[in-house]
Amino acid sequence: MVKRSIRVLGYLALLSAATTYGIHRGLCHLEEKYPELPETGRASNLLLTPDMPTQRAAYTDIFAAKIPLQKLSSLAQSPSQTDLEIAWARAVLHCQILRLEGSLVGLLTKHTFASGDSGNTEFGFGPKNGSPRDLLNGVLSVQREPGADRDANGLLISWRIPDEQRLFFEKIARWGYPWRLMSGGRHEMSVSEPFEAPEQGSSVEVRFAASHDYEVVTEEVVQKVVPAWTLRLHKGYARFILDRAVKEVMEASDEV
Repeated sequence: MVKRSIRVLGYLALLSAATTYGIHRGLCHLEEKYPELPETGRASNLLLTPDMPTQRAAYTDIFAAKIPLQKLSSLAQSPSQTDLEIAWARAVLHCQILRLEGSLVGLLTKHTFASGDSGNTEFGFGPKNGSPRDLLNGVLSVQREPGADRDANGLLISWRIPDEQRLFFEKIARWGYPWRLMSGGRHEMSVSEPFEAPEQGSSVEVRFAASHDYEVVTEEVVQKVVPAWTLRLHKGYARFILDRAVKEVMEASDEV
């Protein structure tokens, strides 16, 4: 009986090690393919501004890919900058991984396995009944539509962590726990002006950016955030969303 238990634990340890290594290799591939980019010229002021004055935007991650302009234009209503940004935002929100996330939330909250609004209706990302439009069954909320103002840099959406979860981690952090949970954050999906790329011709840079807000705790000399491994997973997930959206844009444009 003891030998059998040891054998089972050994198998579980090997499985855990193999899974961890696989995730690590996958993250390394995405990190090499989509390095972090500077904020200058790629992020709007609103992306970098926390929702509340009691918060701080602890970090902002921006990832991008270069694709032929023709590929994105084929999915847009017109070649205007705003329509290109709308097409890219819809591509991101309608990518397989986010549709799955929205469907799981729909199953839990509405008992329906459907991804919900992803901006693909005739109303786009505009307000709904006078309020910001919720996307993917309430996972995200539109903060700014593409082309809404001079600072507009694509679609800006926000998300929030329930206060109960955040407050729990803030409580144990006061007792010495080394990390805290974010309050929420924002994502921005933007498109650069067209440019000429070697061997690709007229191209654009499509971006996916994330900014995370934390409550400012005055008694903390060094403001606590999530652990490094969690932060790496968050960045990896953002890179994976970008990777999937780009692949689906390339595939969808071939079908148009």
